[in-house]
Amino acid sequence: MKILIAVITCHSQTHFQQAIRDTWLSQVPPDVDVRFFSGAGATREPKEDEVFLESAPDDYFSLPEKVQCVLKWAYERGYDYALKLDNDVVIKPKELLSSGFDQHDFVGARNHNGKIEEIHTPWGFAYWLSRRAMKLVIDSPLPGRPGSTHNYYHANDEAWISTVLYKNLIFLHDDQRYFLHQGKPSRPMNRPLRAPRRIGIVAPPGTFAWCMYLDFGQHTRSAKEILEEFRTVYEAQNEFNRRPEPQEQR
Repeated sequence: MKILIAVITCHSQTHFQQAIRDTWLSQVPPDVDVRFFSGAGATREPKEDEVFLESAPDDYFSLPEKVQCVLKWAYERGYDYALKLDNDVVIKPKELLSSGFDQHDFVGARNHNGKIEEIHTPWGFAYWLSRRAMKLVIDSPLPGRPGSTHNYYHANDEAWISTVLYKNLIFLHDDQRYFLHQGKPSRPMNRPLRAPRRIGIVAPPGTFAWCMYLDFGQHTRSAKEILEEFRTVYEAQNEFNRRPEPQEQR
């Protein structure tokens, strides 16, 4: 099985991809590929783990087009599964890769903010597509283009992809272990809680992906603050993993 972790980034955010290189990237098994994807407009040659998509714009509002180009790149190189991952996400690679994503065509954490009758859409920071799903997205007109499932232009890649797949009878498999991290944890996030907390504030047991969703995603924090929180979350998880197992009482 050939797997790609496709980190979506841009030329102005190389410090985010370096944070990934400095943290969880080294924990990814050697048989799984990780690539950082930026769009057109480069002023330098790509590094070994970078791909510059010359046919895709590099701005935020062109995300559906960039993601479609990423999936085409992956499909043409024979990948069986591709994870679309934002560049501000901390993952635990071993747990992520053993999560059962390969049992489904479309996997992510469902965004429950929508109405019951609406198409189930994942939070856009992390979702898996099978090779079958990739091909359907590659062959579908982008939002606002003639024949598209969405007749207006927008930057919501996950909503567009969810609609394309829904119309082809592929439905989202909801896995809430992909988590919107909203603030600095006071303890390792997988540690049992002594009292109930509001849903959405504390990561559920077994979480293996944390998106830096500070200030509820309002983009009010500086890149420096986001990266500091990124490293804090990473260190909290690694500290939890380094703790010795409790010994049985004799």
